[in-house]
Amino acid sequence: MNSAFVFEVAKVVGTPSDGLWSQVHTFFPEKGEKKEKRGDLLAVLVLSGVPEGVEAIAAGREVLARLHEEYYGNLQENPFERLKAAVAKVGEENGNLEIVAAVLFGPALYLAILGEGQVVLKRGEKLGRLLRGKEGLEVEAASGYLQENDLLVLGSNHFFKVVGEGVLKAGLQAGSPNEAVETLAPVVLGRKEMAAAAAILALAKKATPWEIGPVAAAEDSFSLPPIPEKKSFSFKACLRKLKRLRLRRKRLVSDEKKESFKSRTGWLKKPIFVRPRSAQKKKRFYFFLVLSLLVLLGASLVLGVREKAAERKRTQARELVREAEEKLNQAKTLVAEQPHEGRVLGEQAQNLTQEALLLSTSEEASFVKEQTEKFLASLGEEVAIKEPRVFMDLGIIADQASGEAFALLGEDLVILDQEKKKLYFLNHTNKSYEILDYPGEEGKGITASGGKVLVWDSQGVYEVQKAQKRTVLQVEDKDQWGEIVGISSYMGHLYLLDRKEDKIWRYLLAGDGYGAAKNWFVGKSPDLSQSLSLAIDGAIWILENQRILKFNLGRQEDFVLNKMPENFEKPAKIFTNEESKNLYVLDKGRGKIYLIDKEGNFKAAYSWEGLKLADDLLAIEASKQLFVLSQTKIYQIDLK
Repeated sequence: MNSAFVFEVAKVVGTPSDGLWSQVHTFFPEKGEKKEKRGDLLAVLVLSGVPEGVEAIAAGREVLARLHEEYYGNLQENPFERLKAAVAKVGEENGNLEIVAAVLFGPALYLAILGEGQVVLKRGEKLGRLLRGKEGLEVEAASGYLQENDLLVLGSNHFFKVVGEGVLKAGLQAGSPNEAVETLAPVVLGRKEMAAAAAILALAKKATPWEIGPVAAAEDSFSLPPIPEKKSFSFKACLRKLKRLRLRRKRLVSDEKKESFKSRTGWLKKPIFVRPRSAQKKKRFYFFLVLSLLVLLGASLVLGVREKAAERKRTQARELVREAEEKLNQAKTLVAEQPHEGRVLGEQAQNLTQEALLLSTSEEASFVKEQTEKFLASLGEEVAIKEPRVFMDLGIIADQASGEAFALLGEDLVILDQEKKKLYFLNHTNKSYEILDYPGEEGKGITASGGKVLVWDSQGVYEVQKAQKRTVLQVEDKDQWGEIVGISSYMGHLYLLDRKEDKIWRYLLAGDGYGAAKNWFVGKSPDLSQSLSLAIDGAIWILENQRILKFNLGRQEDFVLNKMPENFEKPAKIFTNEESKNLYVLDKGRGKIYLIDKEGNFKAAYSWEGLKLADDLLAIEASKQLFVLSQTKIYQIDLK
């Protein structure tokens, strides 16, 4: 990392008193891994609840050492995330601590505040607050880009209370940190109880290649010879030069004729002239000299035009990067409450950085591009499907066959055909199939677990025995049920979701049958009146119109959907099992399948208009396959 800026700093620190200690810390590493991966660190610290004297100094230095260790000790994360983590970690270890920290990393500035400190920026004639902390242990953070001659003020809460806006403006008018401190220091040091007041003033100056080591002493100094100015070439100057050369050549030829040629007498009566070779060589020399001057003139004109065009592109690229950075910051602010708007702004920022890099490559554009990609990756992805593959047309299995629901039993997709009162066992590996008659009256749902297939019917629950090719009515509690809207099974046990009675009926496997129905919930049942579907992986997941409920061991657990691009419109089915790491929700209103991890984070959305007519879904994550049942066809979507 080549530093775009260096800091000129000045400090204001109040006198420690009993119970309070404040200090400022600056660290500018030399060239090396710390410089390349972490940049320069500035920090203002205020520690309360410490004894006076040596013990206070020791406690303060220990906090500074921990901050330095946490930030520079781990070089794996990016510097912005590392700074936030370091400030948070030190804050957790030390109560009653206020930290205002800044990192200069190339052209970028990273800020993190624990407590109620502030960071103020003076740019030109404008003065504004960049970041303000909050009371408590929450760390506030921000990032941006510096410009040359930006003047930063990192200060504790007490410093800004004492100084005030008017005094601060007047002090910063000088433009130099040291001159500003001359104005501000008497305000702090001239009062009592100023132990909690501390600040760093830092001026961003352009880094120059010779800012390498200490300046030599006066007696060892030396001066460089003046650099000659570049001579410019013009077409008229070249013509004048050519005319002078021609005149000079004529004079030389005339002199040589007089000296070298002799007239001869005789019957010829005419002089014989012999031209010397030196004249021909000189003629060629001058010709090539003039030609070279013309080529240099042309080259200088071409290079000038190209340089102007390149500068225009660099200017356009810088403007695009600034616009991209603004959109990225807006996206980060909006994403918590309006994920869709946050994603749109993030994608706009990504497009702008790509345009900027096509015009001109720069460290700033590459940095914004990297940050934008990380932001968008954290939001999950939208996958538009033009037309998924037809895995199986059920008309191939049986004439006019269709499906209402299906379940996964080993390698078989078991499809319930309510119209024909049949079950189709379709091997998803080789597409072989088998048909069983189903004797129920009106099959409504199907599940499979523990090597068994269970069908929820208007008459009760049937167990399908594939090997024996028969179906047995195992549960006949239809009069006890209110409104069943979902069926699932786990380790062979049966679960029915009853939204009218606010219960999940559990039937434990007992020998060749099932025990009596019991309410799965411990104590009072939750309100299940909005329930639509359920799935089980050990925990029980219930899909409602706008949320997903999670239950474990008979009790509800907190579960919140994060970074969803939009709300559900018409959700119909939820799927997961003990082999799946994610939840899958079919939203027929939006024509989408949402993939959500079991912590509630949105990962992806698969969209296709045909999903508005879908009836059921299931996923096999081991082979990255997603199957969708839609009337007479089963579609396959490849998971990413």
